[in-house]
Amino acid sequence: MKKVIMNVKHSEKRIAVTENDQLVEWFSSADKNTYVGNIFVGQIQDVMPKLNAVFVNIGLNKNGFMRFEDTIEGKESDINSAELIRKKFHKGQYILVQVIKDAFDEKGPKLTNNLEFSGEYVVYFPLTKQVAVSNKIKKESKRNKLYSLGREHASQGEGVIFRSSCENADTDAIIKELNDFQTLYESLKTKSFKKITCIWEANSLFSKFFKLHPKNTISEIIIDDLATYKNYLPEDIQTTSYRANENIFVAYKIEEQIQKSFKQIVWLKNGSFLIFEQTEAMTVIDVNTGKFSGKNDREETVYQTNELAATEIVRQLRLRDIGGMIIIDFINMKSNEKEKNIFDLLKESFKNDRAYTKLFGFTDLGLFELTRKRTAHSHIEATHQKCPECNGSGLVKNTVQTVFELERSLWELSASSEIEAILIECSEDVAKALNGVQNNHIQRLEKALFLKIYIKMISSKSPFYDIVRVGTTKEISSYLETVNN
Repeated sequence: MKKVIMNVKHSEKRIAVTENDQLVEWFSSADKNTYVGNIFVGQIQDVMPKLNAVFVNIGLNKNGFMRFEDTIEGKESDINSAELIRKKFHKGQYILVQVIKDAFDEKGPKLTNNLEFSGEYVVYFPLTKQVAVSNKIKKESKRNKLYSLGREHASQGEGVIFRSSCENADTDAIIKELNDFQTLYESLKTKSFKKITCIWEANSLFSKFFKLHPKNTISEIIIDDLATYKNYLPEDIQTTSYRANENIFVAYKIEEQIQKSFKQIVWLKNGSFLIFEQTEAMTVIDVNTGKFSGKNDREETVYQTNELAATEIVRQLRLRDIGGMIIIDFINMKSNEKEKNIFDLLKESFKNDRAYTKLFGFTDLGLFELTRKRTAHSHIEATHQKCPECNGSGLVKNTVQTVFELERSLWELSASSEIEAILIECSEDVAKALNGVQNNHIQRLEKALFLKIYIKMISSKSPFYDIVRVGTTKEISSYLETVNN
């Protein structure tokens, strides 16, 4: 069972999920980057039958795209897709679409017109005929009862999935939620939309959280502002009001675990460590023995490290909300049996993960491959921005290379007969290297280029330069006098 810590008394509302007093997931109201589940009135901008795709403007920075196989038409018809796309969709048309995957890098959001409304108890499909019950509900009599409810209350052409939270829920509450969704869709269906707009938001912080974490999986909620948010919480979960002055996330050691999750290196209990490298295409995780030498032979030391790493990697993937293709470079093990044990340990550890994960196992090179479904940005993508110095690479050019580039720029400018002088703003290390010992380098450069070079040093943690003015010697001198005065 999970314990939930809610920090909601400040502008940013945060919810943390812990298992065995370790943070495994957290949510923030500041993360406005996800539109998954939201329904929009969109306007078709382009229809591309050869790509089996329709591009739709839903009012975001990038047009969304809808693949033919994600449309109702694509699911229900055997007609050639290109022919059907031309028939059903045309430029300028307004349609109801739902976001099923957020925009990522250069790709716009992924859309569907096969709408679904997800609630605490049911997922309602107004356009897809199906009745299903969560596999987590094991009792056969309960499953049969829910199937009967679905057939009775979902009309022809509609579908409903009963979530695991239905297991101990009141039947009237389940039916009411389904009927509310049916009424909502009927009202949307009868309207004539001529404006791009969001007409249904799937995820407020609390509704999103309790959809992903049904109340029957939670043992306790601890919240720092119970009076204000009591109505947002299920009545039948043990709830404790936190009243101490210390921030609740600090008191329960949530804050430090969040901060550690943003770091590239994760230390394990035995002194070994993991290195996380995230790229656009995939995430690579490297396992290192570090300070751990073990008391037994090397093979046993390696296996113990890989066991610890496997468990922690699963927690970190959930905690960081990393999706897509993931490669783990475990320390090489000679035993096939131990490789299988690591596979089984990963499989078991992922059981509590709400995201769909597929394990492919070890490759011939000894790398472990898996995929984890990605629908939104990871926490680090949602809460951090690229460094303006390195643009996300983690590297900046050194002083010598920066000076070489500056010299090449000066040689190009010297080709103009109208330029007598140049003003350069640069970091102190670049200025020192450009001047050389006793200013001999800059003097040689000025003679070779037939230019007067003025340098203005700017405080900077990394090497940089900027050519800010060119002109006659008199113009540059006058400008510097004005600025200095």
